[in-house]
Amino acid sequence: HRFNQRTFARPQRWNCRQALRMQVWSNQQAIEEYQDLLSGKAMEDRADVPSVIIGQGRVGELMKAGGSGEDVMLGRGGMIPPEVDGNRDFPIYVCVPNDEVENIIRSCPVEKLDDLVFMQSGMLEPVLKKYALCGNDNTQLNPIFWQYDVGSRPQQALTDMGPDSFGVTKYAGETTVCGKWSGAVVQRLKRHNLDCKRLYYRDWRRTMIEKTIFDSVFNLIGVLHDGQTLGEVGLYYRGEVEDMLYEINQGLRGHMAVTLLFGVEERLFAHAQHQNVEWRPAKMENFKWRNGFLYAISKQCFDNDFPDPMRMHTQYLEYAKEKGFCDFDLEPYSPYT
Repeated sequence: HRFNQRTFARPQRWNCRQALRMQVWSNQQAIEEYQDLLSGKAMEDRADVPSVIIGQGRVGELMKAGGSGEDVMLGRGGMIPPEVDGNRDFPIYVCVPNDEVENIIRSCPVEKLDDLVFMQSGMLEPVLKKYALCGNDNTQLNPIFWQYDVGSRPQQALTDMGPDSFGVTKYAGETTVCGKWSGAVVQRLKRHNLDCKRLYYRDWRRTMIEKTIFDSVFNLIGVLHDGQTLGEVGLYYRGEVEDMLYEINQGLRGHMAVTLLFGVEERLFAHAQHQNVEWRPAKMENFKWRNGFLYAISKQCFDNDFPDPMRMHTQYLEYAKEKGFCDFDLEPYSPYT
Protein backbone atom coordinates (compact mmCIF):
# COMPACT_ATOMS: atom_id res chain seq x y z
CA HIS A 1 0.00 0.00 0.00
CA ARG A 2 1.53 3.30 -1.11
CA PHE A 3 1.26 6.19 1.33
CA ASN A 4 -0.54 9.31 0.11
CA GLN A 5 -0.30 12.44 2.20
CA ARG A 6 -3.52 13.79 0.70
CA THR A 7 -5.37 11.16 2.74
CA PHE A 8 -4.97 13.51 5.69
CA ALA A 9 -5.93 17.12 6.21
CA ARG A 10 -3.13 19.69 6.09
CA PRO A 11 -2.32 21.51 9.34
CA GLN A 12 -4.33 24.61 10.10
CA ARG A 13 -3.21 27.56 12.17
CA TRP A 14 -4.69 27.58 15.63
CA ASN A 15 -7.44 29.88 16.66
CA CYS A 16 -6.21 32.20 19.43
CA ARG A 17 -8.97 31.07 21.76
CA GLN A 18 -7.96 27.44 21.30
CA ALA A 19 -4.36 28.29 22.12
CA LEU A 20 -5.37 30.20 25.25
CA ARG A 21 -7.28 27.19 26.56
CA MET A 22 -4.08 25.14 26.71
CA GLN A 23 -2.17 24.88 29.97
CA VAL A 24 0.47 27.59 30.52
CA TRP A 25 2.89 27.74 33.42
CA SER A 26 5.66 30.02 34.63
CA ASN A 27 9.15 28.69 35.28
CA GLN A 28 11.17 30.60 37.88
CA GLN A 29 14.32 28.76 36.81
CA ALA A 30 14.17 30.37 33.36
CA ILE A 31 14.05 33.81 34.99
CA GLU A 32 17.04 32.98 37.17
CA GLU A 33 19.05 31.78 34.16
CA TYR A 34 18.23 34.96 32.26
CA GLN A 35 19.35 37.09 35.21
CA ASP A 36 22.61 35.09 35.39
CA LEU A 37 23.16 35.72 31.70
CA LEU A 38 22.62 39.48 32.05
CA SER A 39 24.89 39.68 35.08
CA GLY A 40 27.66 37.72 33.35
CA LYS A 41 27.56 34.94 35.95
CA ALA A 42 29.43 31.97 34.51
CA MET A 43 28.29 28.36 34.70
CA GLU A 44 29.96 26.22 37.34
CA ASP A 45 33.10 24.71 35.83
CA ARG A 46 34.22 21.43 37.37
CA ALA A 47 37.27 19.71 35.94
CA ASP A 48 37.47 16.04 35.06
CA VAL A 49 38.36 13.74 37.98
CA PRO A 50 38.43 9.96 38.49
CA SER A 51 34.77 8.96 38.27
CA VAL A 52 32.24 6.17 38.48
CA ILE A 53 30.94 4.80 35.18
CA ILE A 54 27.82 2.63 35.21
CA GLY A 55 27.48 0.51 32.10
CA GLN A 56 30.18 -1.31 30.18
CA GLY A 57 28.83 -0.93 26.67
CA ARG A 58 29.98 1.44 23.92
CA VAL A 59 29.22 4.70 25.75
CA GLY A 60 30.66 3.48 29.04
CA GLU A 61 33.89 2.38 27.38
CA LEU A 62 34.04 5.66 25.48
CA MET A 63 33.87 7.68 28.71
CA LYS A 64 36.40 5.39 30.36
CA ALA A 65 38.84 5.87 27.47
CA GLY A 66 38.46 9.64 27.85
CA GLY A 67 39.47 9.54 31.51
CA SER A 68 42.74 9.18 33.38
CA GLY A 69 42.54 5.42 33.86
CA GLU A 70 41.48 5.60 37.52
CA ASP A 71 37.71 5.34 37.03
CA VAL A 72 35.54 2.76 38.77
CA MET A 73 33.53 0.74 36.23
CA LEU A 74 30.26 -0.76 37.46
CA GLY A 75 27.89 -3.18 35.85
CA ARG A 76 24.16 -3.08 36.36
CA GLY A 77 23.41 -3.45 40.05
CA GLY A 78 26.89 -2.41 41.16
CA MET A 79 27.24 -0.43 44.38
CA ILE A 80 28.36 3.19 44.02
CA PRO A 81 31.41 3.73 46.26
CA PRO A 82 31.54 6.66 48.72
CA GLU A 83 34.82 7.87 47.21
CA VAL A 84 37.01 7.37 44.15
CA ASP A 85 40.80 7.71 44.37
CA GLY A 86 40.41 9.33 47.80
CA ASN A 87 37.92 11.93 46.52
CA ARG A 88 34.28 12.13 47.65
CA ASP A 89 33.26 14.67 45.00
CA PHE A 90 33.02 12.94 41.62
CA PRO A 91 30.58 12.43 38.74
CA ILE A 92 28.68 9.20 38.10
CA TYR A 93 28.27 8.58 34.38
CA VAL A 94 25.02 6.72 33.71
CA CYS A 95 25.77 4.85 30.47
CA VAL A 96 22.83 2.45 30.30
CA PRO A 97 19.75 2.25 28.02
CA ASN A 98 16.88 4.62 28.81
CA ASP A 99 14.74 1.80 30.18
CA GLU A 100 17.29 1.13 32.93
CA VAL A 101 17.85 4.71 34.12
CA GLU A 102 15.15 4.65 36.79
CA ASN A 103 16.70 1.63 38.49
CA ILE A 104 20.04 3.44 38.62
CA ILE A 105 18.40 6.47 40.24
CA ARG A 106 16.68 4.33 42.85
CA SER A 107 19.90 2.56 43.79
CA CYS A 108 21.96 5.76 44.01
CA PRO A 109 22.74 7.17 47.49
CA VAL A 110 20.65 10.27 48.09
CA GLU A 111 23.70 12.45 48.67
CA LYS A 112 25.06 11.51 45.21
CA LEU A 113 21.92 12.07 43.13
CA ASP A 114 23.10 15.48 41.92
CA ASP A 115 26.32 13.87 40.68
CA LEU A 116 24.55 11.57 38.21
CA VAL A 117 25.45 12.35 34.59
CA PHE A 118 22.76 11.17 32.19
CA MET A 119 24.22 10.15 28.82
CA GLN A 120 20.99 9.04 27.13
CA SER A 121 19.38 10.23 23.92
CA GLY A 122 15.67 11.09 23.65
CA MET A 123 13.03 12.46 26.00
CA LEU A 124 14.13 11.21 29.42
CA GLU A 125 12.48 14.14 31.19
CA PRO A 126 9.42 12.31 32.58
CA VAL A 127 11.68 9.92 34.53
CA LEU A 128 14.02 12.64 35.76
CA LYS A 129 11.18 14.93 36.82
CA LYS A 130 9.76 12.17 38.97
CA TYR A 131 12.94 12.35 41.07
CA ALA A 132 13.46 16.13 40.79
CA LEU A 133 16.57 15.67 38.65
CA CYS A 134 15.79 18.23 35.94
CA GLY A 135 17.53 21.54 36.51
CA ASN A 136 20.71 23.58 36.46
CA ASP A 137 22.49 21.32 38.93
CA ASN A 138 21.74 18.11 37.05
CA THR A 139 24.11 17.03 34.31
CA GLN A 140 22.52 15.83 31.07
CA LEU A 141 24.05 15.17 27.69
CA ASN A 142 22.31 15.49 24.34
CA PRO A 143 24.60 13.15 22.36
CA ILE A 144 24.77 13.48 18.58
CA PHE A 145 27.53 11.02 17.84
CA TRP A 146 27.76 7.30 17.17
CA GLN A 147 30.01 4.35 17.85
CA TYR A 148 29.52 1.28 15.72
CA ASP A 149 31.49 -1.06 18.00
CA VAL A 150 33.01 -0.94 21.48
CA GLY A 151 36.34 0.84 21.21
CA SER A 152 35.76 2.14 17.68
CA ARG A 153 36.30 5.79 16.80
CA PRO A 154 33.15 7.83 17.51
CA GLN A 155 31.57 9.72 14.61
CA GLN A 156 29.74 13.02 15.06
CA ALA A 157 27.41 14.95 12.75
CA LEU A 158 28.43 18.57 13.38
CA THR A 159 27.48 20.68 10.34
CA ASP A 160 28.93 24.15 9.72
CA MET A 161 26.05 26.28 8.42
CA GLY A 162 28.08 29.46 7.98
CA PRO A 163 27.89 32.73 9.92
CA ASP A 164 24.71 34.30 11.25
CA SER A 165 23.89 38.01 10.99
CA PHE A 166 26.34 38.72 13.83
CA GLY A 167 29.18 36.79 12.21
CA VAL A 168 28.93 33.86 14.65
CA THR A 169 29.16 30.41 13.07
CA LYS A 170 25.92 28.41 13.14
CA TYR A 171 25.95 24.66 13.61
CA ALA A 172 23.52 21.79 13.16
CA GLY A 173 23.86 18.44 14.88
CA GLU A 174 25.70 19.89 17.85
CA THR A 175 26.19 17.76 20.96
CA THR A 176 25.26 19.77 24.05
CA VAL A 177 25.52 19.35 27.80
CA CYS A 178 24.27 21.16 30.91
CA GLY A 179 24.68 20.94 34.65
CA LYS A 180 27.16 20.55 37.48
CA TRP A 181 29.63 18.23 35.70
CA SER A 182 29.25 19.66 32.18
CA GLY A 183 32.86 20.83 32.15
CA ALA A 184 34.13 17.32 32.91
CA VAL A 185 31.94 15.85 30.16
CA VAL A 186 33.31 18.33 27.62
CA GLN A 187 36.88 17.44 28.62
CA ARG A 188 36.31 13.71 28.17
CA LEU A 189 34.58 14.07 24.81
CA LYS A 190 37.25 16.47 23.56
CA ARG A 191 39.87 13.74 24.05
CA HIS A 192 37.91 11.80 21.40
CA ASN A 193 37.82 14.86 19.11
CA LEU A 194 34.10 15.26 19.77
CA ASP A 195 32.69 18.79 19.96
CA CYS A 196 30.33 19.54 22.83
CA LYS A 197 28.75 22.85 23.79
CA ARG A 198 27.91 23.77 27.38
CA LEU A 199 24.53 25.42 27.92
CA TYR A 200 22.27 26.50 30.73
CA TYR A 201 19.52 23.95 31.33
CA ARG A 202 16.79 26.04 29.68
CA ASP A 203 18.56 26.19 26.31
CA TRP A 204 19.97 22.69 26.63
CA ARG A 205 16.44 21.38 27.05
CA ARG A 206 15.45 22.99 23.76
CA THR A 207 18.33 21.29 21.92
CA MET A 208 17.33 17.95 23.44
CA ILE A 209 13.72 18.40 22.34
CA GLU A 210 14.92 19.48 18.88
CA LYS A 211 16.94 16.27 18.47
CA THR A 212 14.01 14.19 19.75
CA ILE A 213 11.75 15.85 17.19
CA PHE A 214 14.23 15.13 14.39
CA ASP A 215 14.35 11.44 15.31
CA SER A 216 10.55 11.30 15.59
CA VAL A 217 9.50 13.25 12.50
CA PHE A 218 12.08 12.21 9.89
CA ASN A 219 11.80 8.53 10.77
CA LEU A 220 8.00 8.57 10.83
CA ILE A 221 7.68 10.27 7.45
CA GLY A 222 10.43 8.10 6.00
CA VAL A 223 8.86 4.74 6.89
CA LEU A 224 5.54 5.81 5.38
CA HIS A 225 7.27 6.59 2.08
CA ASP A 226 8.66 3.12 1.34
CA GLY A 227 11.45 3.32 3.91
CA GLN A 228 13.31 6.32 2.58
CA THR A 229 16.62 7.35 4.13
CA LEU A 230 16.72 10.33 6.46
CA GLY A 231 18.53 12.32 3.78
CA GLU A 232 15.86 11.51 1.21
CA VAL A 233 13.14 12.62 3.63
CA GLY A 234 14.82 16.00 3.88
CA LEU A 235 15.24 16.29 0.10
CA TYR A 236 11.93 14.99 -1.25
CA TYR A 237 9.37 15.37 1.55
CA ARG A 238 10.30 18.79 2.87
CA GLY A 239 6.73 20.05 2.76
CA GLU A 240 5.44 17.27 5.00
CA VAL A 241 8.30 17.78 7.45
CA GLU A 242 7.65 21.52 7.63
CA ASP A 243 3.91 21.03 8.16
CA MET A 244 4.50 18.55 10.97
CA LEU A 245 7.17 20.72 12.58
CA TYR A 246 4.82 23.70 12.54
CA GLU A 247 2.13 21.80 14.46
CA ILE A 248 4.61 20.33 16.92
CA ASN A 249 6.14 23.73 17.67
CA GLN A 250 2.67 25.18 18.33
CA GLY A 251 1.81 22.22 20.54
CA LEU A 252 4.98 22.59 22.61
CA ARG A 253 4.24 26.26 23.19
CA GLY A 254 0.75 25.54 24.45
CA HIS A 255 1.45 22.40 26.45
CA MET A 256 4.97 22.86 27.81
CA ALA A 257 5.53 26.63 27.47
CA VAL A 258 8.56 25.77 25.30
CA THR A 259 9.57 27.53 22.10
CA LEU A 260 12.21 25.85 19.96
CA LEU A 261 15.35 27.85 19.22
CA PHE A 262 15.26 30.12 16.17
CA GLY A 263 16.26 28.39 12.91
CA VAL A 264 15.13 24.90 13.95
CA GLU A 265 13.93 23.90 10.46
CA GLU A 266 17.17 25.00 8.82
CA ARG A 267 19.21 23.02 11.35
CA LEU A 268 17.14 19.85 11.04
CA PHE A 269 17.32 19.80 7.24
CA ALA A 270 21.07 20.46 7.35
CA HIS A 271 21.50 17.65 9.89
CA ALA A 272 19.62 15.25 7.63
CA GLN A 273 22.17 15.85 4.85
CA HIS A 274 25.29 15.21 6.95
CA GLN A 275 27.35 12.31 5.63
CA ASN A 276 26.95 10.39 8.89
CA VAL A 277 23.16 10.81 8.83
CA GLU A 278 21.81 11.01 5.27
CA TRP A 279 22.33 7.30 4.43
CA ARG A 280 20.51 5.97 7.49
CA PRO A 281 17.23 4.21 6.63
CA ALA A 282 14.16 5.55 8.41
CA LYS A 283 12.84 3.21 11.08
CA MET A 284 10.47 3.43 14.00
CA GLU A 285 12.13 2.61 17.32
CA ASN A 286 12.43 3.81 20.90
CA PHE A 287 8.79 4.90 20.87
CA LYS A 288 8.67 5.76 24.58
CA TRP A 289 11.53 8.22 24.26
CA ARG A 290 10.72 9.69 20.82
CA ASN A 291 7.27 9.73 19.19
CA GLY A 292 5.66 8.64 22.43
CA PHE A 293 6.59 11.98 24.01
CA LEU A 294 4.65 13.84 21.30
CA TYR A 295 1.78 11.36 21.23
CA ALA A 296 1.36 11.73 25.01
CA ILE A 297 0.69 15.45 24.55
CA SER A 298 -1.91 14.74 21.88
CA LYS A 299 -3.58 12.00 23.91
CA GLN A 300 -3.81 14.19 27.00
CA CYS A 301 -5.52 16.85 24.92
CA PHE A 302 -8.15 14.76 23.18
CA ASP A 303 -8.80 12.71 26.34
CA ASN A 304 -9.84 16.02 27.96
CA ASP A 305 -11.86 17.30 24.99
CA PHE A 306 -9.19 19.68 23.73
CA PRO A 307 -8.20 19.78 20.06
CA ASP A 308 -5.15 17.72 19.16
CA PRO A 309 -2.34 20.28 18.70
CA MET A 310 -0.22 17.77 16.72
CA ARG A 311 -2.92 16.21 14.58
CA MET A 312 -0.65 15.46 11.61
CA HIS A 313 1.85 13.57 13.78
CA THR A 314 -0.99 11.63 15.41
CA GLN A 315 -2.54 10.68 12.05
CA TYR A 316 0.76 9.58 10.57
CA LEU A 317 1.67 7.59 13.68
CA GLU A 318 -1.68 5.79 13.86
CA TYR A 319 -1.53 5.05 10.14
CA ALA A 320 1.98 3.60 10.56
CA LYS A 321 0.63 1.34 13.32
CA GLU A 322 -2.35 0.31 11.22
CA LYS A 323 -0.13 -0.68 8.27
CA GLY A 324 2.39 -2.56 10.40
CA PHE A 325 5.31 -0.15 10.10
CA CYS A 326 5.80 -0.28 13.87
CA ASP A 327 5.42 -3.22 16.23
CA PHE A 328 4.86 -1.34 19.49
CA ASP A 329 1.64 -0.32 21.23
CA LEU A 330 0.71 3.35 20.97
CA GLU A 331 0.58 3.77 24.72
CA PRO A 332 2.34 6.90 26.01
CA TYR A 333 4.90 6.24 28.69
CA SER A 334 4.40 7.39 32.25
CA PRO A 335 6.94 6.73 35.04
CA TYR A 336 4.08 6.80 37.56
CA THR A 337 2.32 3.67 36.29
